[in-house]
Amino acid sequence: MPESEIAQDKIDEVLGNVFFQRDAVRHAELIPPPDQPQPKLVHYTSAQTAYAILTAKSEEDRCLWLRNATEMNDFSEVDYGLNLLRQAFSDDALANSFLDACNAVVPGHFQSVFKAIGDEASVLKLNTYLLSLSAHAGLELEMGLLSMWRAYGGDANVCLVFNVDAFANPQDAYDVVIAPVDYRGLRGIVGEVTRMRDAIIEYRDDLKKIDPNLVSFNMKYALDIMLLSTKHPGFAEEKEWRIIYRPPGPPAEPDVPSKIVCVNGVVQSVFYLPMRDIPEKKLLKANLNEILDSIIIGPTPNPDVVVNAFVRMLRAAGMQDAERRVKFSGIPLRR
Repeated sequence: MPESEIAQDKIDEVLGNVFFQRDAVRHAELIPPPDQPQPKLVHYTSAQTAYAILTAKSEEDRCLWLRNATEMNDFSEVDYGLNLLRQAFSDDALANSFLDACNAVVPGHFQSVFKAIGDEASVLKLNTYLLSLSAHAGLELEMGLLSMWRAYGGDANVCLVFNVDAFANPQDAYDVVIAPVDYRGLRGIVGEVTRMRDAIIEYRDDLKKIDPNLVSFNMKYALDIMLLSTKHPGFAEEKEWRIIYRPPGPPAEPDVPSKIVCVNGVVQSVFYLPMRDIPEKKLLKANLNEILDSIIIGPTPNPDVVVNAFVRMLRAAGMQDAERRVKFSGIPLRR
């Protein structure tokens, strides 16, 4: 494999600016200046799942699951992003200018990336694991979103409200990506492909000094993340962020732990992120007491019973200010 001719920090800077600039800009939304509203990342789930997290006997079992993309509420979302990407490259002018930019770095080397877009749809879904979160701020942090309570209907569902630090800050513990979902449809995909093309042209001389296999890997990875984090404009109010993990193929070993579980009768593999700090890997504020800000109890016939139970669970888990952390949504949900 050819070696890169520039230092690793410069390689990281160039590849980030060329292929991952959109996500870097959006990540700033999670940690705004102190004088602006501070968002939280939330996860709507069943009370039973929240109970399992809070009553886990060890940090290893107190975790967040990343499930296979085929087990998403609507796994056709992956096809939606893939179809938009194909539409974008069906524009001959855009496709040719993008390929010309790539060939100016290493002639002919990047053809495999374009071929893979059409050939690997099923492989991409089977080898991708996701956790869906939503960005909430202001009143949403008191009652949640009505549309989300409707989507996750039931007699007792909850919204786990997380502080963003462990998700948004750089860490070396797990090779996961946190990506904001783009709701702009074809316009968003075309805009990002155009930006990427222009960045390849701008950084052409630097890219020539980097191992071309590394460049093509990052290009393919960026395009994969793009289609995995694209959703129909009708879902825009969800303000979704996705934690994405793509385990490596053998002989490499995944750096995210996994286990076999049964969910709604379906036996499946999940990867999981334990709620614990790993300081030597720069993963901080991931322990339960710091990562979990609060819990919103969704519409339920017995709110006092559920609220009191979760307060007791938080106390038993050693969390501070348990009463303050549990609140009832109060949104009237018509079923």
